[in-house]
Amino acid sequence: MTLRVLEFNDVGIRVSDHSGVIASSPGYALVTGQRIEFGERARKQSRLSPLNCFNQFWHKLNLDPFARPVAHYRHNADIAFSHLQDLASVTKLDGDVLLAVPGSFSRQQLAILLGLIKQCSFSAVGVVDAGLAAAIDHSRSDSVIHVDLHLHQVVLSKLERQGGDLVRESVVQVPGTGWVNMSESLIQLLTSAFIQQCRFNPQHNAQSEQMLLDGLPAWLRESDAVDALENSAATDSDEARRNLLVSIDHNNTVHQARVPRSSLSTRLQPFFQKISQQLSLLNPEGSSRLLVSDRLQGLPGFADELGKHFDRISALSEDTVGGACLRYHEELTSSPEAVHFVTRLRPSAALTEQTFVAVEQPTHGVVQHRARKLSDGMTILGRIATDGRPSLELLRRGGRSAAESVPVLGEISFDSGHFALRVTEGGAAAGLQINGNAALPVQRLHLGDRIGLVSTTDTIELIRVQDGNE
Repeated sequence: MTLRVLEFNDVGIRVSDHSGVIASSPGYALVTGQRIEFGERARKQSRLSPLNCFNQFWHKLNLDPFARPVAHYRHNADIAFSHLQDLASVTKLDGDVLLAVPGSFSRQQLAILLGLIKQCSFSAVGVVDAGLAAAIDHSRSDSVIHVDLHLHQVVLSKLERQGGDLVRESVVQVPGTGWVNMSESLIQLLTSAFIQQCRFNPQHNAQSEQMLLDGLPAWLRESDAVDALENSAATDSDEARRNLLVSIDHNNTVHQARVPRSSLSTRLQPFFQKISQQLSLLNPEGSSRLLVSDRLQGLPGFADELGKHFDRISALSEDTVGGACLRYHEELTSSPEAVHFVTRLRPSAALTEQTFVAVEQPTHGVVQHRARKLSDGMTILGRIATDGRPSLELLRRGGRSAAESVPVLGEISFDSGHFALRVTEGGAAAGLQINGNAALPVQRLHLGDRIGLVSTTDTIELIRVQDGNE
């Protein structure tokens, strides 16, 4: 049977195989009578039936009895077990499974989880710290910190190289900074905008409040470029880039409000500062590389906050943990009767090379017919050309005078054989694009990519010079 991976993060418990992530089920449960629904189905009814919806059973995985009856469920572990059964049914999960669990899990929670799985249709043959799995192929640095978003907290895992191994050294939980907390704050911001601009309070009705929650992830991902092209005339493009247009269709009426994009990051800043404070304690000398999970990369302002404290930041994809577990399955697999928790692992040079050399990487960026060699710490600047059109410029670290008031649109980093682009607030406002599509806050770069702007045909084309110099 095919070996699969279960990655436990209540934002979405992921099931992966060699093809990548095949399912993700948020840690929500909706109990109505003796019936229970899980995952996205339950999440989409969390504001419609708030008293019957639960989302802390993974965060507080325990055997403590509920204060009030919840159908036939006695405690959080009972609901978690039913969630596992639902996930197994949906994905036809059976046979051997590797578990990736957050470092925030206590020994007792890990024991409860393994006990639940013994009653399931699949068998746990290995357990690894999720932060270690995420970092194992990004461990060229002596010290790395993995940061991941959960429903009710952010988990920071510091890993260090000891001899030839990568070892989990410490784990810090940042309570009150999870997606539930952030989304609630953003919903309050959007609600205020609707009330002020169209006298409509979406939180006065459960259905419209649910629409607000459901639409939030897409609104956060919505690009300035798409807004400029689809929602505005050319003369209004600057205003459209500054503001996010939010729409709710309720009772045959479309309600719209414009929210300054800067207010989104401002609203989330208190959460980011809490995370940043803990990161500073973990990394007082500023020597660690930061690994950011995909769950955090779409949050406005987060990359800018991290950039204040870290020079080296790597963005991880959604299949990072699952893929690493499968590549290192021999080192992680043990007997189902004696599963051990892996917090120390030796990177495989052969596997790392196979992972990163399969696709040729760019070496240079061509700007206005000039090829500049790519390097860690480069910046992309936006200038106004002599003909009045905006143009792009690619400079090495330190290549810009501090007195120069030229906006930085993006920064290029290099890690584990890959270049990545981090978009700054200036780049987001200007509508920075990759291949004609809005650039993600942090995005891996590939050979042949073209970096450009909404308002100009100027691009930076990424090429590979074989055995060439700058």
